Amino acid sequence: MSYGDHKLYLYEDAIDLVITTEGIYTDNRPMNNKDLKAHKGLTNDLVFNIRDRDRKLQNVSSDQLYGYLIDPTTKRRILKKLLEHTSNVGQVKLVLNDGDLKDVKPGLHTIYIARTTADSIDRPVFANQNSDIQFQIEITEQIDQTPIPTQTANTFTQVAATPSDAANIFTTSAFFGNQDRNFSSGLHSIAIHPTTYTGNIDIQASCIATSPDSDDVSTDWFTIDANIALSASSDIFYKSYTLNANWLRVLHKPDPSNSGTIDLIQVRN
Repeated sequence: MSYGDHKLYLYEDAIDLVITTEGIYTDNRPMNNKDLKAHKGLTNDLVFNIRDRDRKLQNVSSDQLYGYLIDPTTKRRILKKLLEHTSNVGQVKLVLNDGDLKDVKPGLHTIYIARTTADSIDRPVFANQNSDIQFQIEITEQIDQTPIPTQTANTFTQVAATPSDAANIFTTSAFFGNQDRNFSSGLHSIAIHPTTYTGNIDIQASCIATSPDSDDVSTDWFTIDANIALSASSDIFYKSYTLNANWLRVLHKPDPSNSGTIDLIQVRN
């Protein structure tokens, strides 16, 4: 059964801007720029062609151009960023990455471009031929970045028992890693909450696609941090690890004399 083709597009969408010098100009064409879009969670390249009123590209390589993003409610400037010069005469690029837009609310915002010329004077760059400098940009949240809940575990499964030795091995169930969640960041933060516990902790990860085996010696797992020693006076242990993995788990190996507990494991990615 055929469902037809779905078209995707990869293109550089350049916006025309106007600069002027003193004098009388021939208004050779309308410059009707559409509104811009930038997407949170991605790197957005906004390309601008700098022209005069006669639509000729202008060499602005000696100028510094800055983009300013304005909050629509407070009217305050919430971002200032230097534009990059491309290899094309009269063309500059404003790069808005995930970090730039992280704290920007989705919706319509105002943006304008200004240039600092070689004589250190700030001058306007016009969005149209009516001498307006502002135009609209829509910040979208089409990529869902809603934080997921912290993963927790407060029960453990015994996976190894050594005869005549109380130092058995216990493991959590498998936590989801960043790859399984389709997160680009490989950061995982783990917190271990003990109460008068004495023993050692291993933290392991797995890259297999399906749920890995629970055995302590299973080759489904590899150790990323081994023999973390906890004493009866230990407070919460926490640490972050950067790796790409589908699964994480925590194993604890209590000392023979241990009388304490591991009360809670927390994982965020």
